[in-house]
Amino acid sequence: MIPSNDDLVELGYVTRLHGYKGELTIFLNAASQADYNHLSTLYLETKNEMVPYTIESIGTKTNKAMKLKLEGIDSEEAAKQLVKSKIFIAREDLSEQDETRLALRSINGFRVKDVNRGEIGTVSGVLELPANPQLQIQYNGVTILLPLREEFIRKIDRKKREVEIEEPEGLIDLYLE
Repeated sequence: MIPSNDDLVELGYVTRLHGYKGELTIFLNAASQADYNHLSTLYLETKNEMVPYTIESIGTKTNKAMKLKLEGIDSEEAAKQLVKSKIFIAREDLSEQDETRLALRSINGFRVKDVNRGEIGTVSGVLELPANPQLQIQYNGVTILLPLREEFIRKIDRKKREVEIEEPEGLIDLYLE
C-alpha cells in the first residue's frame, strides 16, 4: 500500500540512465547521501502517479549523485521511462538532519522577533550553506542574515507563525548602519 502524500517526502529526482542494464543516476537533495544507503523502498512520481519500487542496490556516485538499481527495471527502455521522475521516500526514512532542513524550509513568511529588540522582520528564506546555514530576514528593505545556530534560535511557534531569536550582540546593527 502506498502511503498518503502527507507520509511521503520529496527527496530528489532521476537525472539520467547509468549504463544500459536499467540502472539510474539520481540526485538527492540531502545533507548526506550516506543517510539513504539503507533504503529498501522509494516512490517515483511518474505521470502524476506515485509508484513504489524496491531498491536492488544504491550507492554513491559523486557528491550529490547516486547510482540506483530498482527491482524489475532491467533494460534501458524501462529505465528511460523513469528519467526526470521525482523521488519520494517515507517520512519515517528521512534522516534527522534532513528532517530539520525540511522544517526550516517551512518557516518562510514567519515574523521574526528578537528577545531584546522585539519584531525585526519576516523570514524570506533559508540559505543552506554547508558550513554555515543562514536565516534570511527582511527588515525595511534590508536583508539580514542570521547564522542558523541553536543558541540564536530560541523558539519556532508554528501556530503564531513566529520565530523568536536572540541575535548575537551587534549583528543586526551591522546591517542597519
